[in-house]
Amino acid sequence: MGASGLGSALANCINLTNLTLDLGWNEIGAMGASGLGSALANCINLKNLTLDLRQKQFI
Repeated sequence: MGASGLGSALANCINLTNLTLDLGWNEIGAMGASGLGSALANCINLKNLTLDLRQKQFI
């Protein structure tokens, strides 16, 4: 599930306005990154997003 599962869960949080995700030092596959991005696009009330991808290796 990984990042895609996280994204799917976040997409259900329709009133989410602020989100900080620290995903540094993780290995996220292309499908996980795509799923996370697509899901976050559904968070229509999201105003502030902080996404930490430090030392990220997309595999």
